[in-house]
Amino acid sequence: MLYFSVSRKRKVTQCNFNYSSEGILHPDRIMTEYDFLYMIKGNWEIREDTEIYPLKEGQLLILEPGKHHFSTEKCSPHMRNMYLHCEALPEDGTDVGNLIPVGKLTDCTGNLQITMLFQKIIEEYWTRKDSFREQRLSALFELLLYELASGSTEASLLEDPVVSELKQLFLTNSDRFFHSEELANRFGLSSRTLGHRFKAVTGTTIYQYQLNQKLSMIHELLPQNSNRGLRDIALSFGFYDEFQLSKLFKRQFGYAPSRRRMNSI
Repeated sequence: MLYFSVSRKRKVTQCNFNYSSEGILHPDRIMTEYDFLYMIKGNWEIREDTEIYPLKEGQLLILEPGKHHFSTEKCSPHMRNMYLHCEALPEDGTDVGNLIPVGKLTDCTGNLQITMLFQKIIEEYWTRKDSFREQRLSALFELLLYELASGSTEASLLEDPVVSELKQLFLTNSDRFFHSEELANRFGLSSRTLGHRFKAVTGTTIYQYQLNQKLSMIHELLPQNSNRGLRDIALSFGFYDEFQLSKLFKRQFGYAPSRRRMNSI
């Protein structure tokens, strides 16, 4: 386990996509920076001092500064990866400041957030040249660290990509409830199969997940919007009317929306 400090901003010094048609050796070097290597396709046996890391598709390896990195065999033909280099901070791995624990070798299979953040960092690095570029890169890298820290748990690593897409769909369309049959047709699955896959990850049904999420959002919204009508809130979150919302809200939290609106809870 590696421990990264977030007590101050960190600079991303280099990043890009990498492809080899015939297979290549890893550069033989000792760096002063961290090297994050995300394998998109293929495999590559990387050595760090005396340790050997057989890097496979969907895995991310962090090579540490001050250690000898190299390979004795070429990567597989048509290998494709993403990499980024970032500066090391003196506080890393110490008990000084805020630290994020990240696994040295992480299986990122199914974790779309890690892939998207890595890609976004590369995009920002090569396409944005304004005065805020370094600050954005630093912020994105910190988000990547947090996602890697949470992504080391079994639940995140094994999350079904279909379930991840459903969660995003629910978040970006909070004004409606999606029915299982509609979603099943969208993904070319049976309702039963989709329901089983969703519950295996979330522990709940598709409907109950949406309901819990909407009620939680409304619970936070009410004290901040004292002048907004309950009917408008209900319709904006896909409920039939304010009466249905009030009934379900009270069943979930044990008190009426009006009490929550007054911030007495």
